[in-house]
Amino acid sequence: MSATGRGRDRNPRDFYRTPAWCVDALLNVEGLLADVFDPACGDGAILAAIQAHGAGHTVHAQELDHAVALKASQRLRSPVAVGDSLDESACWPDADVVMNPPYRQAADFVRRALQEVPPRGKVCALMRLNFLGSSRTRLDIVGPSSQLARVLVLPKRPSFTGDGRSDACEYAWMIWQAEHRGPAEVRVLNVVS
Repeated sequence: MSATGRGRDRNPRDFYRTPAWCVDALLNVEGLLADVFDPACGDGAILAAIQAHGAGHTVHAQELDHAVALKASQRLRSPVAVGDSLDESACWPDADVVMNPPYRQAADFVRRALQEVPPRGKVCALMRLNFLGSSRTRLDIVGPSSQLARVLVLPKRPSFTGDGRSDACEYAWMIWQAEHRGPAEVRVLNVVS
């Protein structure tokens, strides 16, 4: 069993709310298009943090679970589409993608997002730093000729449970750009507690 699974039951849908400070850390260093989409929005935490940041972004969201999507709609004061964003018939808006995808499907979400973002678009995914390791099956998205442009490491571990506890993993915002090819920049973000 991995260090991330010790002593805790995993959420069966891989739903772990992203703390607002993680989103603020991203927005403090990364410019986004006016439209932002979260294809696995959960209760809308990422998009709510983007709205609260005050840059005037228009947010778009999709969530698989109908009841959770309803909560996200209320939180965001904006409709949330219900459905599977990985389904080939799913409609993605012309927007940057900011997400904390279910880890088991993270590579699939990144691949789909890279197909859907506009030519100057970005895919920003909050991921375990070890997503970069043991990546033989993900070389297309993390390898030397991938579109991975930046890895912005969070200097402290986020608590996704709301109780202040964290798992034993380091996290980073991984930024893919549709037009990027070549090595990725890696840096640690400066986060004020």
